[in-house]
Formats: sequence, structure tokens, C-alpha cells
Amino acid sequence: VPHRPALPEGERRRVMSATLAPLSIAPRTSSRGLSRRSGVGAARRRRGDLGRNDAKSSPSESSLNNKEKKVRRRREEADAVEAAWREGGGLLDGADEESVVRTVRGTVQVARHYEQLIEQQVFNLAKYGEGEVLPETHKDPVWVAQRLCMLQKLTNVPPQHVPDMVGQSGAGVLSLTPASVLRSMLAVKDLVPNGDASHMVRVEPDLLLTDTTHLAYSGGDVMRTLREMPMPEPCVRLLVTEEPGLLLGKGGLVRMEQVRDQVEEHRENLRAICEGVPDDGWLDVRAQRWFTNFFCGYY
Repeated sequence: VPHRPALPEGERRRVMSATLAPLSIAPRTSSRGLSRRSGVGAARRRRGDLGRNDAKSSPSESSLNNKEKKVRRRREEADAVEAAWREGGGLLDGADEESVVRTVRGTVQVARHYEQLIEQQVFNLAKYGEGEVLPETHKDPVWVAQRLCMLQKLTNVPPQHVPDMVGQSGAGVLSLTPASVLRSMLAVKDLVPNGDASHMVRVEPDLLLTDTTHLAYSGGDVMRTLREMPMPEPCVRLLVTEEPGLLLGKGGLVRMEQVRDQVEEHRENLRAICEGVPDDGWLDVRAQRWFTNFFCGYY
């Protein structure tokens, strides 16, 4: 090990004093201001951020105006639809508020549905060059109200249920004419004497869309088949009234076989509830409830 020469005494003291002097570390200042560890600065920054976020999330005056215009337009549309129903005689002055609201709302929903459907049909026609496009009138809620009002007056279906008939059977309901509706109603009444034809077409609007000649033949076959079963006439008419789709062959042979099996199983009960009831009469409320619970489950 090489030998270091000893320092003079005065030089040794200076080196030791410099080595043992306390270290002082000054905080590093940032050019952006206070350090991130400073709570005051962070609090100020957070308050500033909240202010900017509030400014961004607060709705602008233009968006509020657009919402108000949209609400006003919907209100005016509803008023126009209600006026069309009242002018056509579909809504009487004594109609309760709930039925009026349901009628207007259902009518507007029908028009909006066909507005979206027409847009899709136009797109498909432009892209693929095929398909049909419904008339523009189908998306006009006032025009829809006029068509439904005519249908309500001729069928006597409660107005709040008429828009649902379009939802069940499609746009063909809006294309019905007064003459075709009357022919269909007469055909239904011929098949089911003393039956509630209004209830039947409400439950099964396809009765209004079927050719009356076809309805007379197919419905007549169904009535003959049911009358050949050991089921009294009041029960036959009640069954068809509650399941008017039977007149159109809905359910097919499977449904007819189900009815046949039920008749065989409840033959004695059917005879009991129809005792004293003429063929052109109707069962009482209690007997109707029992019959519909056991026999009418199609709808």
C-alpha cells in the first residue's frame, strides 16, 4: 500500500470542517408554480376544474330552446290528432280523459312506426332496387287518426283499442274502405247470430281484411264442425266469439282436436251450464267465466 504523506495540521482542520458541515437541500421550484404536493395549489386547481366541468355540463341556451320546441311540437301534434278524432265523431264529448290520452298516444305511435318503416323502405329501394314503399300519408298522424276514426264508427270498437288493431294486422287496416268494413261486419254477424261482432274484429282484425266470400265458406265449415260436437249451441257461439280466429282456420286441425277432446272431457258440465238456456241465448256470467277458463285459451 503506497504511503500518503501526512497533511499539515491547518489543512487537516479545513478538510474535516468541510466534510462535517450540515447539508442544506433547497426545495426545487417548478416553473409552473407550486409543487404538486402543495395542498393549497391542488385545492385551487380542483376548484378550477370543477368550475370548468360545470360550465361544460350545463345545458346551453340553444339546447334548451330545441327541447322546448320539441315539446311544443309534440303537444301541437297531440292536439291536432285529438281534434281529428273529435271532428270525425270517434271521441264523444263525454269520453273520459284516460281513453282520450290512450287513443291519441296510440294514434301517434302508429304514425311514428310507419315513418320509420317508410325510411327503411326508401333506403332498401335505393340500395337494392326492389321492395315497396308505403304512401307518405301513413306517417301523418292526422291522416291516421281520420282512418282509425272511420273504422271505430263502423265497428263500434272502443277508440282506445283501435290503434292496437293496426299493430296486430298491419297497414292493411288503414286502407280499409267503409264499404269493405260494413261487408265484413255483416259476414261476421251472419256466422255468429247475436254475437259481439265488435269484440270479434277487435280481437281478430284479420276478419276485416279477409274476402267476405272466403270468410263465409271457411267460417261456415268451422261452425258446422263445432256443431257436430256434443257442445250446446250457446257454447259454440261463445267459443267463436272469444276465439274468432277459428273462423279463419287459425290453429288448424290441431286446435280443433283440442276443442274436441275438451268437449268430450267436460260433456256433463257443458250440459249442466246450458240447462234452460235457449239456442239463441247466452250463458250467465258465472257460466261464461267457467267456459272461457277451460276452453278459450288461444288468445
